[in-house]
Amino acid sequence: MVSKPFNQPGSHATSDTGKANDIQRVRKRDVIRDIFGFSKSKTKEIDATATNQAVSAQTPPQVVGPPTTSSASDVHPVADQAVISTPPVDNPLPAPVETKRTSNIFLENLPAPMMKTALPAVQDRIEVTQQLAYCSALLLHGSSPPLTTAAELEDQTRDSVITLQKFQNLDKKELDWLAEMDKNLPAKECISWLGTRMVDEFAKDVLKDSTEIAEIVLLGPVLDKETYRSLLSCTITAFEQSVLLNVDLLQGVVQLVQVSPPDSLVSDDLVKILRVLRICLQDTHQQSSVHPFHLTLALSRLLDVMVEHKVKDLNRVEDHEPLSGILSGLEGSSDPYLMYQACYAFQALQYVPDDESALQSVLRHGTGVVNGLIQVSGVFKLDLGAVLEGLSNLQEALGGIMGVASDVYKGVNSVMESGRGVLDGLKEGFSEGKKRPWYAAIRVAQALFQAGQLKDLNQLIYEAPCRGDPLFQWGICQLLGEIASDVMWDTNVRQQAIDLLGDLYKNDSQWGEDESVKTWMVNIIGQLSTVSDQAVKTIAIALLKDFHQDQNTTIRLPYPLRNRLPLPTSSPILARVQNITPLEYDLCQYQVQRLQQHRQTVYIPPLVKPNLKAKDEDVFPLLKKVLEFLASERQVMLVLGDSGSGKSTFNRHLEHRLWTDYKQGGPIPLFINLPAIDHPDQDLIAKHLRANNFGDDQIQEMKQHRELILICDGYDESQQQDNLHRSNALNQPGQWNTKMVISCRTQFLGPTYIDRFKPQPTDRYASCSQDVFQEAVITPFSKDQVKSYVEQYVQDPETVLLFKNQSAWSSEEYMYKLTAIPNIMDLVKNPFLLTLALKALPGLVALNKDLASIRITRVRLDDMFVDQWLETNRLRIQPNKLSQKDLEAYTSLIDDDFIGCGINYLLRLAAAIFKEQEGNPVVQYVHRQDKDSWKAEFFGTDPEAKLLREASPLTRTGNQFRFVHRSVLEYLLSRVIFNPIETVEEDMDPESENASPTALLSDGNNPLFQKNLLAEPSIIQFLCDRVKSTPGFEQQLRAVIDLSKTDETATIAAANAITIIVRAGVAFHGADLRGVRIPSADLSGGQFDYAQFQGADLTGVNLSRSWLRGADLSGAKMDGVQFGELPYLELGDSVVTCAYSSDGRMLAVGVTGSVSIYDTSSWTSTYSFTAPDGVDTMAFSLDGTRVVFGGRDGMVRLWDCASGQEMFVMEGHQSDVNSVAFSPCGKQIASAGDDRTIRMWDSQTGESLFALEGLTDYVWSVKYSPSGERLVSGGSDGTIRFWDSETGEPGIVLDSSLGGGFTLAFSTDGRWIASGYSGGELQLWHAMSGEPGPVLHGHTDCVTGIAFSLDSRWIASSSRDETVRLWDVSTGTPIDTLSSHKAVNDVVFSPNGLQIASGGKDNRVRLWDVESVLTSSVEQQDQIGPVGKTVYSPNGQAILTVGNRDTVKQLDSLTGAPVPLSTELSGSLSFWSVSYSLDDIPTATVDQDKILRLWELQEGGRETTLEDSGLLNNVTMSPCCRWIVSVDWDNTVALWDLANTQQKHVLIENGGVNDEDIRRLAFSATGHQLAVGSLDGTIWLFDPQSKGLITSKSTGDSIEAMSFSPDGQQLAVGTDEGSIYLWGLQSEESAIELRGHTERAKCIAYSPCGEWIASGGWDNTVRVWHRRRPSVDTETWSCVSTVRGYFDMVLDIAWSPTVPMEFVTGCYDESVRVWRVSSDGEDVVIKLLWGTNLAILHADGLVFIGTTGLSPMQKKLLVQRGAIDDSLTLEEDG
Repeated sequence: MVSKPFNQPGSHATSDTGKANDIQRVRKRDVIRDIFGFSKSKTKEIDATATNQAVSAQTPPQVVGPPTTSSASDVHPVADQAVISTPPVDNPLPAPVETKRTSNIFLENLPAPMMKTALPAVQDRIEVTQQLAYCSALLLHGSSPPLTTAAELEDQTRDSVITLQKFQNLDKKELDWLAEMDKNLPAKECISWLGTRMVDEFAKDVLKDSTEIAEIVLLGPVLDKETYRSLLSCTITAFEQSVLLNVDLLQGVVQLVQVSPPDSLVSDDLVKILRVLRICLQDTHQQSSVHPFHLTLALSRLLDVMVEHKVKDLNRVEDHEPLSGILSGLEGSSDPYLMYQACYAFQALQYVPDDESALQSVLRHGTGVVNGLIQVSGVFKLDLGAVLEGLSNLQEALGGIMGVASDVYKGVNSVMESGRGVLDGLKEGFSEGKKRPWYAAIRVAQALFQAGQLKDLNQLIYEAPCRGDPLFQWGICQLLGEIASDVMWDTNVRQQAIDLLGDLYKNDSQWGEDESVKTWMVNIIGQLSTVSDQAVKTIAIALLKDFHQDQNTTIRLPYPLRNRLPLPTSSPILARVQNITPLEYDLCQYQVQRLQQHRQTVYIPPLVKPNLKAKDEDVFPLLKKVLEFLASERQVMLVLGDSGSGKSTFNRHLEHRLWTDYKQGGPIPLFINLPAIDHPDQDLIAKHLRANNFGDDQIQEMKQHRELILICDGYDESQQQDNLHRSNALNQPGQWNTKMVISCRTQFLGPTYIDRFKPQPTDRYASCSQDVFQEAVITPFSKDQVKSYVEQYVQDPETVLLFKNQSAWSSEEYMYKLTAIPNIMDLVKNPFLLTLALKALPGLVALNKDLASIRITRVRLDDMFVDQWLETNRLRIQPNKLSQKDLEAYTSLIDDDFIGCGINYLLRLAAAIFKEQEGNPVVQYVHRQDKDSWKAEFFGTDPEAKLLREASPLTRTGNQFRFVHRSVLEYLLSRVIFNPIETVEEDMDPESENASPTALLSDGNNPLFQKNLLAEPSIIQFLCDRVKSTPGFEQQLRAVIDLSKTDETATIAAANAITIIVRAGVAFHGADLRGVRIPSADLSGGQFDYAQFQGADLTGVNLSRSWLRGADLSGAKMDGVQFGELPYLELGDSVVTCAYSSDGRMLAVGVTGSVSIYDTSSWTSTYSFTAPDGVDTMAFSLDGTRVVFGGRDGMVRLWDCASGQEMFVMEGHQSDVNSVAFSPCGKQIASAGDDRTIRMWDSQTGESLFALEGLTDYVWSVKYSPSGERLVSGGSDGTIRFWDSETGEPGIVLDSSLGGGFTLAFSTDGRWIASGYSGGELQLWHAMSGEPGPVLHGHTDCVTGIAFSLDSRWIASSSRDETVRLWDVSTGTPIDTLSSHKAVNDVVFSPNGLQIASGGKDNRVRLWDVESVLTSSVEQQDQIGPVGKTVYSPNGQAILTVGNRDTVKQLDSLTGAPVPLSTELSGSLSFWSVSYSLDDIPTATVDQDKILRLWELQEGGRETTLEDSGLLNNVTMSPCCRWIVSVDWDNTVALWDLANTQQKHVLIENGGVNDEDIRRLAFSATGHQLAVGSLDGTIWLFDPQSKGLITSKSTGDSIEAMSFSPDGQQLAVGTDEGSIYLWGLQSEESAIELRGHTERAKCIAYSPCGEWIASGGWDNTVRVWHRRRPSVDTETWSCVSTVRGYFDMVLDIAWSPTVPMEFVTGCYDESVRVWRVSSDGEDVVIKLLWGTNLAILHADGLVFIGTTGLSPMQKKLLVQRGAIDDSLTLEEDG
């Protein structure tokens, strides 16, 4: 049906057409106006006559009261459904003649009333609950964005009295209050907290009186979802549990439902309440009508809400039909009010479940309403025209109901004719459920009322199509009565409501057709005549007088006329909640202060790794880890990071996050700047709180009742050595309850740093403390983090201000410069340095257009930062606002160079801080107290000092001053030590900074002479940068070192100087250091090849991992010297197994044929047991008196350690015994073997107890749990099996996908099992549950041994890949890799956890100092993998290297410093060969996706793609860069001529005739010859130009290396036997054989002059050979020198083309070393020029005759490393 336009109110047409339309509308209304029953019709015919009579009936029935209004409800979109119309009636009803009139009593639409109170000041106490509700509503308004879409408008149910509508205008006071609250987040939180606490208090109160119920219901619409649901739940429960009907609780439940916040109410809530009400109604309906009325009234309101929420899960059998029956059962009631409520509820029930509410049904039938946008709230005004048209059309749509309800209609009509009344008609029609228009019209009226559309309500009352329906009139009268009685409405509105009732009563003839309506109106006005509001009362009494003139019937209303609970007269719940100590208010003030101080406009969340030794790639968000820590049982989290890594920034961000999330009563976050606390080792928390104005009573309250989160910043700056957690007795009984996050610079840590932070367990018997301590190390920024920082930086207002007079750079420009300038990207991975760089770059680039020529160091950035800071702040000084004195001082500073004066001021301040405060960066200055101290020079009233202070990079907090960053202070002190004379050249050439070589010598007050700088690693690092950038500084430092030889006062300075130079990477090869005094210097990782230390004072010097080859330490003082290693144990055969006794006094070592017991105090062998058939496994008894071992003969042997005698042999295994274990009690022995059994033995008698059988494969490992109750085994079947150690009963079986397990270990605390696999993986398992833990990846071959440390914190693992690895158990990350073994067969921790012992195929047991491993400051410089290729540039200035076939590096050939390649290398490339073109362009041969490419490694370099090459095995490029030769896995040799890259020439296909395994390729220097060698011993010689074979030859040995002599006349061939053959290509004579290498000769190279050969091999040596030509023509070669000190095989050698007698080597140990050969004719000496990754102590040829202070163990260590000492006796050697 198409609806016709409906005339708007106030625009009634007076023409005939208009009258006709009015008549038609009246007819549509009259058709169903009098149908107000619920009966189901049995006929579809309409009795028009009866209908007409019913419409015009003059004797109405007794009127029943309408329902009280419900709140504006949630509005839902109309379902997409068609409107089905019924056919027009054959005999339409005649329209009665009526006179339309409208009285405009409500003159305007108004905002819905809102309860307003006085607004409290931000920190004022809220006095009454109404005030709290008002404030909360305002905050909801202020925090919610405008709602603009239908989806956003959904579910916005709000009580019309106390909830702000979203688009309602606020007055100025409200807006100002909201603005203040926006600045004060804690005050907002306080308001929210009060509401939550009140709900908690209400829930605890057993006796909930009417005032408390009214009070708490006020807060319903302003609570958060969780709190609201808690309140609703406890209120429902309280109502259910009340013995007698509590009407206040009942109305409270309903009102809470009506005012639910968005998304807080779910259908289950409503269904639950409905069921509760149904049960109550069923139990009470036979009693008096009072309780059923209240229940039915509540039911009506609840059903209205359910209609609007579209509740669809109401069970028809369990809920719908029983409720219908109960309501129908009320038909016998004599109470008209109860009858009407039941009728209304029955009508509402017809919409549950349904797809649309009654209101939506009306709007859907109106025009101009879009489906899905039907909303009712203060932000969506109802279109009255659409509403009226919808009501009219709805009546027509419901016309079909009349066709099926004629029996009911006729019955009602006859009743009316006979005078029986409406009530009887209702009773007859109660059993039928049909939707009636009057209910929809009342819901529209209620919606208009809720939205404040009173004018529209006025018009609806007069123009509603069903306005003649008595039930509609009844509901409208009730609604007007509620408006008049509601004190929230303005008095004028309430008076107008009464006036409208009076007007309808006196002047509306249609309204008065049913006399019962007038009676109902009199009853309503009669109750209003008793209200306290005098204005309303007066009007009501006057109306009653008028009514009594026309109507003598007065019936008083028996029930309260209200639509909500009355406002509470007091606030008892709030009063109880407000009864709290002032502490929370002071905390609130402190919270506001801390949040206001947080100013981080640019912030990138840091990433961390789990510990210092973990890789930078193993990262996770720090904040996430800290929040996990705060939620755990751990007590201390240590956050480590380099200087400038962002520790303090993160700590402030964490504090801000915790204060933002702070809930009153929750943990209190305290940011503690440790350097600002005097003696923080005692009373730390109280000192901090007192400094922030907390009283002693409050401090005591927090100590006793609150948890604190301590964010301790700057442990290193506080000059502390104490464990603050322990010294402050935190978390101890009766002490502070805390969580501590403490930050410290990585450089500050010593070897035992964990002990400074690890808490003392509260349980003194705790086995370990891993559950109370955690650490994390901030990693450098990734490139993505740098980019994100830059993007934020360019948008930062401070950046805009800084460059306001310049053209600002975009983030893309910054990133381009950072990428293009050499080395700077590595620097700016440090956040603080990134900040400095971004500020300095624009000015730097303006001076240097050639970005590639710019050289940036850390110290250079600080130089520019300080200059720029001073200049920027100078420009901010406004001279016209200065006083006369300040202006004079300013003018003087300008004349004297303001920046120079500023730098001088800063340098003097830095020097004073270190001298007077020992480096404590916080200076506290109180003028009255400090005006005569050293501080006054810098912080006093002197005008110049004041101006310089304000322009300097200093911050002030109260009376405390400090530099903006600790590193600025350290930089300045480094500049105090060495302040170069700067001459700023346009090209910023670092060579421009020069100083006198002896300048330092003349200044004894220089801090270099006063303070050991080892405690200040950052200062050392700044000075290292100066060494690299200012050559003159190194000369001065060397002069200081030399000074110490003759001047004892230079001792400290000399130790500092040599430490700085070594840390700068400068080598002291061949240096004359005789007699130097350098006690306590740190020379770790230093290079001292052939250095002369005779007579030097080396007391306490750290020589860990130093290169001391050929050094002479004769007569040196070496007391307390540190080498960081222990001597190894040399055995006569391969070491198979190791075991410590439980007390650590003995170490048992099993080799192929025996077991040796060592005394660990002297490391001497005390016992030895023979094992003819070999030893595979071994274990000590718990008391250390016995040792059991098993071997390949299947026997298990038990030996007595005291006597060295075999006690007995246990037989039973049928094959090799792979594992034995002693039970913790010592009574049992378990053994496992290749026979697939585990056998249990009595250790006292040797008797077999039982065997565990049924295993399906070899059993490699068996272990007891620490308690001894369980046994665990692992084997080749890939399972881990648990057994009962007493009974042998099998337990759970764990399956691994990693293959066969070779070794197992139980953690000492019993929590973990670790298993090692053939593929190199380790797997952790939860020992109790069997759940898998992390998989540890790192080893590349079978894991042979696993051991846990005593505290279960670390795992040591050994592998056939020749390494021992240390792991962090808690994170599964690697800590360190220990090498220099051959294949390692076993590893064990000493019981005290201080040592690791590992044994391998090199016949040695290596003893590793765990502390040195965990805390070593010597890092590998560049982990690039095995270096397989090295080549010099044609000019000899650079060296290209290839590591692990995936990393290309370019190094300075003189110093080893990295030389950046000007192109970024892809990680997916496989590099085969590198070379330089004739014009010095580095060029690489790479393989990517089986495609061979030639790539010039420079920006814009050419890339040449060759033909498909398949899977390659080797590729070589000719020195002339014209030819490339490759061999693939099919042994096909192909040659490419780069002059024609499209042609691929196959030289040998599929290995030639004999299908040989081809691996080696070599070009002659000119590229005219190509040698191809096979592992079968054949050599082919080709001419690349003609592609023809020149000759071939077989050597009989596998070819490992080949090299042409410079003239191309000789080919050197290395073999797998270690021999080198020199093959004369123009001679038929036999090849010359060079013998020397003991294993494969892996690489060979001729010197450019052809007189020298250098060769490297698998024996970890380089041998240098020299040609000798005697008088005869026979050529001879001899080995003139052997270079040792390599820790793995030497892979490649190349000679320098320009520097005579210099060559470079690449090694499998990842080192690159450059050597110089010198000869005086007879003696040949080879000295190291420089080397990278020399990370193991090397002392080959070291001389220490006559040294003092070395222990026997240290002497033994040095001798093992190749040192020479004639005084060392055989006995000492052991």
